[in-house]
Amino acid sequence: MKKITYLIPVFNEVKTISKAINNIKKINYPKKEILVIDNGSTDGSRNIIKKIKGIKKILRKKNLGIAETNKYAFKKAKGEYIFRYDADLEYDYKKSINILKFAERKKLDVVFLSRLKKNDKIFLKVISRPRFIATFVITFFINLFYDKKFTDVIGTKLYRTKIIKKVPIDTHAKGFEFAFISRILKMKLRVDEKFINYRPRKYGESALKFYDLLNALYQIFKIKFL
Repeated sequence: MKKITYLIPVFNEVKTISKAINNIKKINYPKKEILVIDNGSTDGSRNIIKKIKGIKKILRKKNLGIAETNKYAFKKAKGEYIFRYDADLEYDYKKSINILKFAERKKLDVVFLSRLKKNDKIFLKVISRPRFIATFVITFFINLFYDKKFTDVIGTKLYRTKIIKKVPIDTHAKGFEFAFISRILKMKLRVDEKFINYRPRKYGESALKFYDLLNALYQIFKIKFL
């Protein structure tokens, strides 16, 4: 039985952080740790995290961004696999152990969790929102450059800790995600995709805006050709 680290990055999620942590606590799997990294929240999230027992807590004074959060988490994680579960509750946590077993069975280094794979209802919901066009464009170029057939490379992920530590992290802010995906594929790590249930956030809360597309394409082209 492999140990799994649930990484929960937090920035001003006072309405959902308690539920996010409790969701993971309820998972019936003995070899797990919950790693919560608060990036300088100012809305009361930190106070909630401080009071919760049975979790590993990292409380930063300021928000250092997703790149530094991932880099630090990869160093601190004790699990053989890392499942990233955002505190906004977008992604389904209930299938995380099935995803872990899928990765073990196929000897994978990374599992991309797709919001679109084999799910027409979600596909229609996503494609009806113009800002999600960026997701399709980014996925198209990733597939083109690396000869893949992914449906969604932007969703959350499961990583094999020992291997993912070897992937360079030298791009920050929102550009990190796109550069990191590109590096994973350029290094020819063993990657596959699995569907995950997904509850989209409201428009104003979307993490990926349409104008992020230019930055994403820049990072993808840079990693591929330079």
